[in-house]
Amino acid sequence: MSNTKQDFMLENDIPSLLPVVPTIDVVVFPHMVVPLLILDEKIIKGVEAALQGSKKILLLAARQQAADYHGPIGIQDLYKMGTIGNIMRIMHLPEGGIKVLTQGVCKAHVQEVHSDQDLLQARIDPIDPSQASNCDPSELEQQIKNLLTLIDRIAANGRMFSPDFQAILGQIHDPERIADFILSHLNVNVAQAQTLLEKDNVIHLLEGIQEFLQTECEMSSMQERIRTNARESINRSQREYYLREQLKAIQKELGEESDNELDDLKQKLATLTLTAEARTEGQRQIRRLEKTPPDSMEATVIRNHLEWLLGMPWGTQTTDNASLAHAKTTLDANHYGLEEIKDRILDYLSVRFLKKDCSTPILCLAGAPGVGKTSLGHSIATSLGRNYFRISLGGVYDESEIRGHRRTYVGAMPGRFVYAMRKAGSMNPVIVIDEIDKIGMSNRGDPSAALLEILDPEQNHSFYDNYLGIHFDLSKVMFIATANDVSAIPGPLRDRMEIIHVSGYTHEEKVSIAERHLLGKAIKNSGLEDKGMILDRAAIGKLITEYTREAGVRDLERHIQKLCSKYARAMVENNAIATFSHDNLHTYLGPSKVHNEHISHSNRIGVTNGLAWTPYGGDILMVEAVLMPGSGKFLMTGQLGDVMKESTQAAMTYVKAHAADFNIDPKMFTKYDLHIHLPAGAIPKDGPSAGITVLSSMLSVYTGRAISGDFAMTGELNLQGQVLPIGGLKEKILAAKQHGLKNIIIPKSNQRDLAGLDKIYEGLKILLVDDVTEVLGHVLLPH
Repeated sequence: MSNTKQDFMLENDIPSLLPVVPTIDVVVFPHMVVPLLILDEKIIKGVEAALQGSKKILLLAARQQAADYHGPIGIQDLYKMGTIGNIMRIMHLPEGGIKVLTQGVCKAHVQEVHSDQDLLQARIDPIDPSQASNCDPSELEQQIKNLLTLIDRIAANGRMFSPDFQAILGQIHDPERIADFILSHLNVNVAQAQTLLEKDNVIHLLEGIQEFLQTECEMSSMQERIRTNARESINRSQREYYLREQLKAIQKELGEESDNELDDLKQKLATLTLTAEARTEGQRQIRRLEKTPPDSMEATVIRNHLEWLLGMPWGTQTTDNASLAHAKTTLDANHYGLEEIKDRILDYLSVRFLKKDCSTPILCLAGAPGVGKTSLGHSIATSLGRNYFRISLGGVYDESEIRGHRRTYVGAMPGRFVYAMRKAGSMNPVIVIDEIDKIGMSNRGDPSAALLEILDPEQNHSFYDNYLGIHFDLSKVMFIATANDVSAIPGPLRDRMEIIHVSGYTHEEKVSIAERHLLGKAIKNSGLEDKGMILDRAAIGKLITEYTREAGVRDLERHIQKLCSKYARAMVENNAIATFSHDNLHTYLGPSKVHNEHISHSNRIGVTNGLAWTPYGGDILMVEAVLMPGSGKFLMTGQLGDVMKESTQAAMTYVKAHAADFNIDPKMFTKYDLHIHLPAGAIPKDGPSAGITVLSSMLSVYTGRAISGDFAMTGELNLQGQVLPIGGLKEKILAAKQHGLKNIIIPKSNQRDLAGLDKIYEGLKILLVDDVTEVLGHVLLPH
């Protein structure tokens, strides 16, 4: 031990071995006066021994234990630095134990703790306070100044420090005593206080105190902000409540509103023509609302449910216009052609006229885009005098979109059909279900399965919506679904609807539609009424044949709208009138966009014109066949589906089986490879209707006889050479006509499908065949 430290110990009468007093939940600093309650006999003996000698004890803080720990404290739980305290007063308690008033003198390191049966003592190494004060005076002064500034700021906010504290602090000039005084007024835990006690000099101690005060200041500011926001929120709520009560009083004086919102709901419930189930549910929800606090979230959920329940068109129906003449006039005015659908609507009206409660048909209009399926639904509603609403199901993959969400979910809403009924405002509207073939499916359920109940006349009188929680009658609704591809609709759903195929328009029908509807609509949309905008039949015809190729008229409408825009621009820019004719359309629309060069009208070996059906209308399907030296391989390309591949295999089998009939050398099947290709290889192709077309190309290359390029054909082939019926006949005939093919070969079994198509195949030669030999007799030219 150094001489300086020995002098310090002798001067302050500090022995090297002192009794230990563990302190719980408190760390004693030098100059701090602390009362201690001591109950342990070993500690009491140590204090009494100190009273007989130097009156000095070592105050060691114990580490904090878990909140649920109530056992004794061991030597290992004591910190290795404490404070030497001077016993100022002692008082024995009647119930046992003593109270000791002690004042800290200086800090000390613990070298070793001795515990025997009578005493708990520690060998110590005191720390001379003068050594801890050896610091740069200017740095010490700046640190004290920063600390006092922070204390002033905290005291200005009325937190932690009282005015008396600042008054006393202003009279203290010794840095160490300033630190001790501040520490005596801080609410720090044992670990934080022990960290400050172990600081090696005054500057580090002051820095630790400032860091603690800075953290407390920030936390206090944050708590104050929270209290302020909460107070403002409470004040705002009280103000809104007060204003709402005033508003109710004013409305009551004016007679504009009843005393209570519940009275309105009860009155509305009593006046509506609800079903027994709906009335019971409404009464139950009103009773729940009466018992629920008005400002609670549950009250909002109940109120929204009641608004939906009472907002449905209970008992409200529109009267159908039973005049067949009015319905026919309306449908004819809005749509050209489409006689089958118009007849079906007139049939329904006739039955409705005789029987008021007849079942409402559920129709599905299937056809290519742009043929007027969706707009036809609106025209049907107008002709019947019913309200109209459209639901688009394209891309819907959640069953809740159909049946609604359960009210347990946040933001729950009814399904689309309940929403449509409320918007329509009657129990018997016309609801168009658009794009029913494009419904999706996911792990959230199958919407198409939920539609089974809605579109079934035997079930939809009691449709259950999860949000309403009751059954709702949809039996009086006329549902009209639209689809491009009927095969994409699930079978059970397709079985519930009456499918009406809406075929594409002929050239003449498109010209008439453009003249009657599209041109006038485009002129009105462009603001060209009475501006002299004219588009003659020849120009419209060229638009149809050279700028559009579609089953409908949507692209044609866009081109007419574009010509109207050109006309408007000429008027605005040059104050001139544009003239459109058959010869100058390319000036405004650019070169022709439809090219027919790939369609063969010449006689070639191995090339046959077939007819195909697509969801977007009919098309020409060319089949090419080529022989090449090889080993008898059979190649098929053009992205063919399984059905078409099997049809091609059947044609190949027929050729081999009847090779002698066509004078084909059997060796050709082993010495040559046959390659069948269908152009437009990026487009998938499937179906059996190209059977006779593929067979014609095969026999052409094997016999070396050319195929007549003036023919187009369609028909399924079996192994006996019979030509079987096909579908999509109207679209296929239209495709052949648009491409200038005048001779069309079709199965004789499809003769019945030609009924009503007189205008379509006018100018064409339709050849009906039963056997493939008849086909070959028409198209296979002699050598």
